[in-house]
Amino acid sequence: MFFSSKKVVGIDIGSSSIKLVELTLESNQATLQNVAIIPAPVQAIVNGEITDTLLVAESIMAGYKANGFKNKRASVGLSGTAVIIKKISIPKVTDTKKLKEQIRYEASQYLPFEISQMTIDHHVLSYTSDPENMDVLVIAAQNEFILSYLSSINQAGLKCTVLDVSSLALANIFELNYGKTAEPVAVFNFGSNITNFLVLLQGEVIFSRDIPVGGFHFSNEISKNMGVTFEEAETLKISQSSSADVPAETRTFMNMALDHVTEEVRNSIDFYTATARGYLISKAYYTGGASLTVGLVDHLSEGLKLPFEVFNPFLRVKSGNKKITQAYLQQMAPFISIACGLGIRHAGDK
Repeated sequence: MFFSSKKVVGIDIGSSSIKLVELTLESNQATLQNVAIIPAPVQAIVNGEITDTLLVAESIMAGYKANGFKNKRASVGLSGTAVIIKKISIPKVTDTKKLKEQIRYEASQYLPFEISQMTIDHHVLSYTSDPENMDVLVIAAQNEFILSYLSSINQAGLKCTVLDVSSLALANIFELNYGKTAEPVAVFNFGSNITNFLVLLQGEVIFSRDIPVGGFHFSNEISKNMGVTFEEAETLKISQSSSADVPAETRTFMNMALDHVTEEVRNSIDFYTATARGYLISKAYYTGGASLTVGLVDHLSEGLKLPFEVFNPFLRVKSGNKKITQAYLQQMAPFISIACGLGIRHAGDK
């Protein structure tokens, strides 16, 4: 959202893995030239915050070199509690300088941090329900948070030429594959610690929130209730998903986590609905590594009374590398959407 470039390496820095992609963007489709998915260093990224920039930099560079990336320009996505996206409605303003001043003033009213410590950007939505006002999507991130990402990229020997927000990158790759939606649709990216939730309408993000739940919560529920290590809990979670022989209480605690995640998602949808002015969500798409958790999507669909459909980030993305087979694309699909959204950025993109 804050910088732009032409051709970049999209880098999605997650709590459990770091994804790198390089794409060539054409008129209505893209070609995937290179990709890498590498484990994130343990505890180096927590809820979107980089706590050890050097460890993250070393992981990025290891994946970059091992997979033969050449481009030194990077597009990076931010997510977590230090990033805020909010739609506001203000009286119509045509003067650019006055608009920025008005947005900064409005932002200062609801941001939980000092305005001087934030970087703020905005996007004026093309529609509004009130002809006297204008709807604006305001994006803000803590400067310290931004600097930690820039530091990791720089220490990896790369240059950050696009600094985006993960949920907006998700919106970009969704539109490339599915086009503009006539009715509001929700898109969920279920990650390790954070679930990116956004609502799209007519090619624009009309709501976005990072929900502090993900795959971690299932393993944590098992760990704390069964008195096993987190690593052992991860094994139990995966084993019960494959119908392996595991203690019966594993399913009980998985269901407790399912209820918690569903309730958090419901609260976010309710918050959206309360401010949606009648633009109700018609269906939901899902992606992300934690979306593979057995029972999650069915539990959400049933509990929220909302149809869920898997999000395919490769409908209009083809392989341009013989090492990237169709089978490999299908295997990567749940993990790579945000990185692909970052990888299709170009000069002047907003």
